[in-house]
Amino acid sequence: MEMRSRYRDLDELIDYREYEGDWTLSFEENWLKPRLKALGYTHVRCFGGKTCEYDGSFRERICELARPGSGRAEFFVYG
Repeated sequence: MEMRSRYRDLDELIDYREYEGDWTLSFEENWLKPRLKALGYTHVRCFGGKTCEYDGSFRERICELARPGSGRAEFFVYG
């Protein structure tokens, strides 16, 4: 839970828990990234965190976001 204290939760921007499928790369690429880009973020990168071994789903992932011209990235945790 250390990451949660360092980064804001992504649910401040989008209710990612409404997704009902497995949290895999497909979730990030086809569900999460398009919704974040619709909010105006042109740079969306997901990385780090932990992977649950039994099903391969993500837990405590980091999402790096940036808007055009902002000059800095914002970091959020989800999972």
